[in-house]
Amino acid sequence: MTIDASPESSAFGFEGQSYYEHRRLRLYDAVVVHASNRLLWRCPKSRLLDHYNDWITSRHLEVGPGSGYYLDHCRFPTGTPELTLLDLNPDPLKFAAHRLHRYTPRCVQADILEPLPDFVGSGFTSIAYNYVMHCLPEPPGGKQIVFKHLREALAPDGVLFGSTVLSQGVKHTALSRRFNILYQRQGSFHNQHDSVHGLHQALEEHFASHWIEVRGSVALFAARASQTTAPRRPGASLDPR
Repeated sequence: MTIDASPESSAFGFEGQSYYEHRRLRLYDAVVVHASNRLLWRCPKSRLLDHYNDWITSRHLEVGPGSGYYLDHCRFPTGTPELTLLDLNPDPLKFAAHRLHRYTPRCVQADILEPLPDFVGSGFTSIAYNYVMHCLPEPPGGKQIVFKHLREALAPDGVLFGSTVLSQGVKHTALSRRFNILYQRQGSFHNQHDSVHGLHQALEEHFASHWIEVRGSVALFAARASQTTAPRRPGASLDPR
């Protein structure tokens, strides 16, 4: 497996990256996908998997693949998708690429806080930004810069989708609030100022239409650069700002 790597990285990009090393990624499915989603954040893996199935396409860019669980279990519209994995940390790239070897994914090491290098490509018909934002340190210009960088890689009719654990504008239990603060102190979460309102503003700034659903302590979202098709999941409503 080869990794296309960019030399460009912000001073903030490497914070929290040490958590996603190989030995921890082996436990990711059990700890994060199965346990934390259900017991802490109250957004079960089945809902997140449905989110992938709703939006994923045959030319897909996965930002922060983690263990590759959702790509391994979701339904691509074709058996031979064109799949690109992107992360600043090479460990998740190697781990997920091995798991997803049947798709022969392309791996790119780059910092999404910086403009994406040309070799990443463009014209992706779907981009997933799943469980990345809450791990991302806050740069001086704000995390919304990531949406600008990712929109530039989208096809005109493409969709960006994802989810994130928020600190404000969502319901936390005593247990989820305790773990959210613990992860912030450990440096694996950087979501102290992340809110539903801020997510709405960021998506509205960079996309023609967007949709947000709050489930427990998690916000699921989808957005399109084009106004032609509103990204609204059947039966779901846009949450108030």
